[in-house]
Amino acid sequence: MREVSRSPVWSALVAALTRDTIVLLYFAVAVTEALIYSLPMLDPGTLTAFGASPFQIPFVATAAMAGFYGLGRVETGEERVFWRILAFACVFWVATLVAIALVPAAEWRWVDDVWVDAAYLFFYSPVLFAAECKPHLANLGPRRDVERQLRWAGVTLLVFGWFLYFVVAPAIADPALLGTMLPSSLLFITIDGAIVMRFAWRAYSSGSTRWRVLYGLVALAGASLLVTDTLDLAEAMGWFALPDGAKTDLLWAIPPFFLLLAFRLREAPLPRSVDRATGERETSAGLDPVRVGSFLVASAFSFPLVHFVVHSWLPFTMRLAIFQRVIVVAELVSLGLLAVAAFMHLERRRVAAERRRTALEERVQRARSLEAVSRLSGVVVEQAAGALKGLGSFVDRSIDTLAAGDPLRQEALKAAEHVQRATEFVSGLRAISRQDRGRPVTLDLGAAVASLLPQVRQAVGPTVLVEHVAAHGEAPTTIDPAHLRAMVLDLATNARDAMSNGGRFRLETGGVELDPDAALGLAIRPGRYARLLARDTGSGIPKELLPHLFEPFLSTKPGEGIGGGLGLATLYALVSQYGGCVSVTSEPGDTAFEILLPSAR
Repeated sequence: MREVSRSPVWSALVAALTRDTIVLLYFAVAVTEALIYSLPMLDPGTLTAFGASPFQIPFVATAAMAGFYGLGRVETGEERVFWRILAFACVFWVATLVAIALVPAAEWRWVDDVWVDAAYLFFYSPVLFAAECKPHLANLGPRRDVERQLRWAGVTLLVFGWFLYFVVAPAIADPALLGTMLPSSLLFITIDGAIVMRFAWRAYSSGSTRWRVLYGLVALAGASLLVTDTLDLAEAMGWFALPDGAKTDLLWAIPPFFLLLAFRLREAPLPRSVDRATGERETSAGLDPVRVGSFLVASAFSFPLVHFVVHSWLPFTMRLAIFQRVIVVAELVSLGLLAVAAFMHLERRRVAAERRRTALEERVQRARSLEAVSRLSGVVVEQAAGALKGLGSFVDRSIDTLAAGDPLRQEALKAAEHVQRATEFVSGLRAISRQDRGRPVTLDLGAAVASLLPQVRQAVGPTVLVEHVAAHGEAPTTIDPAHLRAMVLDLATNARDAMSNGGRFRLETGGVELDPDAALGLAIRPGRYARLLARDTGSGIPKELLPHLFEPFLSTKPGEGIGGGLGLATLYALVSQYGGCVSVTSEPGDTAFEILLPSAR
């Protein structure tokens, strides 16, 4: 079983090492430069200057070329971000090497060590940024962007703090140290270790054979950098001395080679699937303030740990130690504050996301209930409509036949009222069953509502003040005017019943743009919508009824006849039929119904 799972990996590696053109080009360059050291073709002093920068340039440039080659064929956007970051890291590495090569060795000063170390951070920082991406996982949505930006902010503070600690502090307190390569070696070893740990963890936790290989290759690149920088540290400490033109310079060909392999194997036929446990764990988890906060806190505490290790075996001066302690405290405070701010920000977003999810679940449950009722209503409408039509015709003929003073005529008139109310009830059921598609036309919502104001004032009576506020510009939407009239009058009559002693009924119309987050909470598509807001100053709706307000046959006005309980259900059904949504907020003295209809613009 193990051999079967490993065969695609070994096949891809063998193919890359033996048939990939760019890899073979890399081998050719390596053999050529190895011959330069082996013959030797240059004197030892020239070889030492050659190994400091020009030797590495062809290798890193080849890796950078491989990073950008075929980048457009990468399938997912997150993976493209990951590979683009690593490719640009190689570009910055090449640029730094070229800048080093342009400065003659005889003119090199300690200030040049400072700017070179700073320039190398433009290589190291993107590599650590890439470690905080998760290209092996899909469908993480906005959560991925939020967490990644916070982690990148932490990485920036971390790398900048290490630069201050290992390079800037010695440059101020003891500039002679910069001539020993000791500060640079310590800085790079620390960052190399971080790269190895982060990418090794990514390889272990990815749950994917493909990404174990790719993450593992980047971790090996970091490990090989760690080896070469450790040799520089050992030489700076005086543990041994390498002669000019030592063949250990050839080790610098190894780190870019592992990056090159990672770039070339990204299109190899490696198993891409993520195991179920990892996929479910990552995709089901929402925003996790604790996870990001823990990462930032751990980054902060890496400073006192590194400080303790360095000062336990290196004889730094007291003045330098004081400078470095100040930097450690500053980094602890800055990363700690970032961790607190990140935790609070993510917690707010998590709570908001939880509220949106709860609202979405409620809307989905309401839609399911309405769908079940609509199917039943469709059957009832088909059976009852014909019967009521025949019964209504019979009652009308009876009224026409009976004399004005006949007692049966009064009974017939009462029967006609009941038939009319039953017909209205069936009409409401027809709307809920979505059999009444209407005749939708494109209209301006503000103008259409303004034309309904006389009917609204008649419906609410003289004790209620009716206001209409239309936003600047048109709010076009597509709807049957009869359906819009039914919605507005239903809201008006509900407002009238809630304001038995009079009050104010306000209609607002305009347009609104919904971003993906806002649209998700309302269970509709993002985009532009025409908005109708109906607000009254009535007694309000009891909180226990708000979650069930749009359910069919639920009425807050018991005993008002057959049609009770269908008004808001009909409103909800009509709005949903047009792809919109309706929401309500209520408290004593302020109840607002908001209707959003897709814009026709």
